[in-house]
Amino acid sequence: MTDLRSVLTERLDAMTVPAGHLDQARDTGRRIRRRRRVAVAGVAALAVTGGVGVTTAIDDSSTTVPDESRFASLGTLDFSDGVRAYADPGQTVHLGGREFPADELEYLDTDAVATPYGIVFYDLGRPMLLGPSGDVRPLVEPSGAWNTGFHPTAKADSTAPLVAWATQTDGTATITVRNMATGRDVASTEVECGGCDELVIEALDDGVVFVRDGDGTRTWDSATGQWAEFAGPDTRIADVRNGVVLHDGPAPSAPGGWRTVVGPTDAKLTFDGRHVLSWSSRLEPTSRGGAPLELEHGPTDGGLGFWSLDTDGSVLVAELGKNYAAGYTVYDCELPSGACEELGPLDPESGDPMFIGNDM
Repeated sequence: MTDLRSVLTERLDAMTVPAGHLDQARDTGRRIRRRRRVAVAGVAALAVTGGVGVTTAIDDSSTTVPDESRFASLGTLDFSDGVRAYADPGQTVHLGGREFPADELEYLDTDAVATPYGIVFYDLGRPMLLGPSGDVRPLVEPSGAWNTGFHPTAKADSTAPLVAWATQTDGTATITVRNMATGRDVASTEVECGGCDELVIEALDDGVVFVRDGDGTRTWDSATGQWAEFAGPDTRIADVRNGVVLHDGPAPSAPGGWRTVVGPTDAKLTFDGRHVLSWSSRLEPTSRGGAPLELEHGPTDGGLGFWSLDTDGSVLVAELGKNYAAGYTVYDCELPSGACEELGPLDPESGDPMFIGNDM
């Protein structure tokens, strides 16, 4: 009888060990740590305030109308140069040219969606808007057995003043596209999804919503009402801008007229779809023969930095100083020139810099 140990040893020694994805592991760990710190900071803020006016228990099927009185008015915010929303998690939030204690804005995080018309976020399953007036108002009125634990993300369109979100009532998800300039809904559609735990709005481009569930990704055209299969369950859509789809995993099975580009799930496309923003101040082109764009500030060689696309299409950069103890400086960089305007220092006490409404 062949000695099993000898056979295994011989075959294992002959195998080539694949190279580790150190950059991917570092970036993934960084995001997990940031989310964990944000969650801890939010709990701490509730503890400090004593939970006044805050609902802490979440019922997955509730008819209770959330209390809006806890959203105090912030006063007028200047979104003319983008929302310029960034934060020291748990400490301070910079928004619209002003600075606030983090506990006044504990409802905002990277899952919120920054738009030129304000920031859309979920509160107990209901989409809300923090507008330029500094006031918070609901975008949907609850009805029926409202799922307060439903959180499918929302997305903004860079080619039109549109935002897509989803809500759930009585086991049915309703996807809505609203024109934020007029305040009117463009269209809505219902999706039977049971618990809807796997339903995610991945992107919105030119009124077309990319919706993922356990079976893969489909598109819903809010103008025509048509649904179409797009990609299987192993494909993740990172971003869609101006007809360009940035994805990870197998190529979409039914791309239609969309141009597809492979990239990491935490990357973003510039609004024109011509470049990819991915943990560097050097933005690579999405087409062959295209030239990269390089920002005046921020590392391009794998150094530590943080980036986000703002609502006007510019890039926000948190650049670490040469002396780590000096913290970061935040810049707003225009495209395609790459010229940057300094917004100010940011020396985080509670973790990495965070951009509200953009998780990279």
